[in-house]
Amino acid sequence: MENLNIPLISPLSRKYYQYANDDSEKIHHRAEDVRICLEKICDSIVFQLVSPKTKQKWGKYKLHDKLNACKEFMNPQIVDDVLNAKNIGNEGVHNGEEGDYSQQDISESLETIKKFSLEIILSYFEIDGFGGNQQRSWVPTVFSVLPPVYRVQILEKYYVKNSSVLVIDKLSKAYLKNDMKKEAYSFLAECYTKGQISQYEFERLEESLKILEPYLDKFNIAHNLDEAKRNFLSLLPSIAEDERDSFVILVSMILTGELPDKNCQDN
Repeated sequence: MENLNIPLISPLSRKYYQYANDDSEKIHHRAEDVRICLEKICDSIVFQLVSPKTKQKWGKYKLHDKLNACKEFMNPQIVDDVLNAKNIGNEGVHNGEEGDYSQQDISESLETIKKFSLEIILSYFEIDGFGGNQQRSWVPTVFSVLPPVYRVQILEKYYVKNSSVLVIDKLSKAYLKNDMKKEAYSFLAECYTKGQISQYEFERLEESLKILEPYLDKFNIAHNLDEAKRNFLSLLPSIAEDERDSFVILVSMILTGELPDKNCQDN
């Protein structure tokens, strides 16, 4: 599977992530950029998911408090890992090159940010579901604008918690669109063997893959986040304002750094 070089974070966060990833920079500058990256993630994306009570206190929160607030909706171990990454940033800010950290610590912090970014989307699905009713009808569609490599990693985790036909269908197609043809078909067969889908559903989903396969080059599949942004902006006007739930807002912040209404005005 292709490596994820850029995490699913807002454009401003992405800039500092790339700075921190530049090993030609001085080590304390890279550590500082890890911290700034996390600050931007919190204020643009995490803020969208915390409780109203936490939002009221947000302006008084330090970065530690903002990250710790993720425990409202995320696996606490993931949060503890990203708090450790924040501590590496603190070392750079407060102690410069003499801080107690290494190049390896910075690399591990950047890996943690990648995992954290995927967990944010996963947490949304765990809280609000992936689809299946009118209120969430746009979630799978909006999710599909992301590059398939991200969709595969998120859906693989979500499938463990929700093995519905919809999730199985979307994951099998994500495999196919991510040039993982063998995995797409074997995954459906495995789900059938486990009894998660009926024979009819298996045959229908398998046939759907076979129909899709010859036309993959005709689909506007995003291969990077810039292409995902273009796909999202072209899709956004078709979503009525009263149907733009928190997931649309979340994806908008990730891909564009702006709220949906602002995006529509500018495009």
